[in-house]
Amino acid sequence: MKSVLVSAGSTASPIDQVREISNIFRGRTGAAIAEYFISKSVDCTLVTSARATDYFKRRLRIVIFRTFDELKDIMEREIRNGCYDTIIHSAAVSDYGVSRVLDQDFNPVDSSAKVSSSHPRLYLELEPTVKIVDQIRETWKFNGKLVKFKLQVGISDIELVDIAIKSMAASKADFIVANCLEWCRERAYIIGADGSLANVSRNDLPLELFRRLQ
Repeated sequence: MKSVLVSAGSTASPIDQVREISNIFRGRTGAAIAEYFISKSVDCTLVTSARATDYFKRRLRIVIFRTFDELKDIMEREIRNGCYDTIIHSAAVSDYGVSRVLDQDFNPVDSSAKVSSSHPRLYLELEPTVKIVDQIRETWKFNGKLVKFKLQVGISDIELVDIAIKSMAASKADFIVANCLEWCRERAYIIGADGSLANVSRNDLPLELFRRLQ
């Protein structure tokens, strides 16, 4: 393993030029993974939505994104033009994007600038986004090692592992890191396409991924 691309953080879906919908994740896990890998002399690029990355700048290349479209474009460019042997896709990517803003009578509202706050009620029409992780193999033809991340809510460990195995196969990933929101700050499963499974602490996740990707 010589060159790694790590995605981290969350994507935003713009409502208008000043408002957006996003999720609660801020890219700490991906940043910790990148930091550990560069400490092991691995060439690493961190694609992240996090802005507080000054302490990294001397140690690895950082590419910043905000929206889903920006992340998708960056990932495609990096994969097609780069020489990565490993991709760790930990970014929390929006499953839906805002397609239209509607008023209380379901008429489209101009959202090209700033939607007026005078509307008594607004509706957002959402549409599914492309699964970026599925593009990595199928569309962008990446042949190296791929690590996918999967988060669920309110299910048992057995259910989580079953869902994660199917998700890993669907994206043709080599490993998947799976956890539940209720305990994601404590631990995670690392599941391999070879049938391996480990329940590791959050603090040990970068080390355990590094060991498996060697």
